[in-house]
This record gives sequence, structure tokens and C-alpha cells, in this order.
Amino acid sequence: MVAAMSLAMLLYAAAAPAQVDLSGNWVAESMEDPVEHTDGGFPDMFAGLPVNDNGRQAGLTAPGDEMQELNRECQPWSAHYLLIGPWGGRFAAVRDTEGHITAWTLSSPAYDRLPMTIWMDGRSAPPPLARHTWEGFSTGRWEGATLVVSTSLLKDGYLEDNGLPSSNQETDSYFLTRYGDELTIMAVIRDPVYLEAPLVLGRTLKLLPAGSVLEDPILYCMPAETIAGFSDGYHSAIELPPKEAQQQAYLSGLYHLPLIATHGGAQTMYPEFQRKLTGYMPPSKYCSLYCGEAETLPSAQNIQSR
Repeated sequence: MVAAMSLAMLLYAAAAPAQVDLSGNWVAESMEDPVEHTDGGFPDMFAGLPVNDNGRQAGLTAPGDEMQELNRECQPWSAHYLLIGPWGGRFAAVRDTEGHITAWTLSSPAYDRLPMTIWMDGRSAPPPLARHTWEGFSTGRWEGATLVVSTSLLKDGYLEDNGLPSSNQETDSYFLTRYGDELTIMAVIRDPVYLEAPLVLGRTLKLLPAGSVLEDPILYCMPAETIAGFSDGYHSAIELPPKEAQQQAYLSGLYHLPLIATHGGAQTMYPEFQRKLTGYMPPSKYCSLYCGEAETLPSAQNIQSR
């Protein structure tokens, strides 16, 4: 009997999930597509994104200064901003009276991503008609040394700087794995309204030494400039999708990219897509960002910045 009890305890210990300590201040060390997620991309640059027709048209018609409207200047991003924004955050454990971790909180040094609570006590998500928030509702569970987080009940927001939206039907799955002082995060974003396939993103956070504090980015919710004749600070005009010739003038003409590639879709996520680009001739020389006279072209004003 003693041997059986000992074996049962060993089996239970082997099956028990690993409780990795995530507490501390973490800063962004690397991310995918740093250009798109810092300076921003051109209005119709959706290459590599599984956008559907709804997402593509919504992105093409998004006013460039919409985020500068007075009623939107303090509007935060959705929870997926953890993967595409420039900030890390602070993980802190929430414990019950017996010291068990019931939740993890992830704060942010800036107002553009609200604090996120990851419930670890086994509670279920509220029904779909419950209140939707910018940070959503998140539950977590350990699978080995990886924290698997499920997030739902998100508000409408943006998935890219160039106006590609995200809907309140979005659901996110995050996989957090710690390797020493580095934390890798993989996210799988599903949005049946604007995406035709899951979008997978990844980034790495680095733990600051004990006693360090997160740097305050000093962002203020204050009136920003408006574009004369385009917005009065309270309203934004809705633009019609530019004609194909206009799109080629500032994007395809500068980068020599066909529209079938720049307008995205699930097919552009895979290397096999190159076989469809028949007759494509790469430019004789390459540039890094906003080549030629892109800054002076009319559609360049649509580029949003963080």
C-alpha cells in the first residue's frame, strides 16, 4: 500500500503543471515586422496578412487621421497590442489567502494598452453578449512550462497602423514560455469578420534586473494636428478605395509589387505564393522605407503613427 501511494504521488507530481514565475518588469526585445509596427506601412500594404474582402475594403477606406479625432485620442488598442506595440509590461501575481496564484496581471507603461488580467482559477468566460472591453477577458492554464491564455470579449479596434480593423468577434490565444530572462510570446488571432485565416504573431520580451522600473514613454492624450480640408478634429471623412492606377502610382510603382501581393489574403502568407507572381520583375535597386517621393504623394497622408 505504501508503495502504491508513493507511486501515485510521483505520478501526480509528474502530471502537475509547471508553475513558472513571470513576475517582474519586461521590455520588448524583438518583434515581427518592426517597420509596420513602429513607423507604419502604406495604406494598402496587407501583404502576408490573411485579410478577407471585408478587412481589405475597411483598410482601404480608413481615414488616415481617424485616431487623431478628439473622441479617439485616448482610445487604447486591443489586447493584441502586446504583440504589435512597442511596450512590454509588468507581470504580477494575484494570490488568495493561502498563497495560491489566482491570476496574473499584465500592466503597461503607456495608456494605449490597458492592464490585462489572466484568471488562473478555472473560471469560465462570460457569455458572448457580456460587456466587451479593450483588454478583453482572459483565462490561463499551464501546459508544461508554457502559459496558454485565451482572450475574448474584445472591443472593435485596429490590427495594423494602416487602418486594418479588428472586430468585437476577435478571439486570441497566447502562448508564453520563459527561457531564463527572456519570454517568448506567440499569438494566434482569429477574427471571422476581417480575417479569412488565423494570424500568427510572435515577439520576445526581456526581463529587467531586479529593482528596475519600466521607462515612462510620456504619452499624453492631447489634441493632435488635423489635416486641413480633411478633418476638423471631430469628424473624419470616409475615403473611397483608390483606383488601381493610383495605388500603383505610390506603392507598386515605388516597390514594383503587384496588387495581388500587396492586398494580402491567406495565400500571401506562404512561400508557395511566389509561383503566382508570374512576370514579376524586381527593382534594380532597393530602398528601406518610403522610397522615392512617397512622402509627397496624396495617399501618404493616410499613414497613421503610434
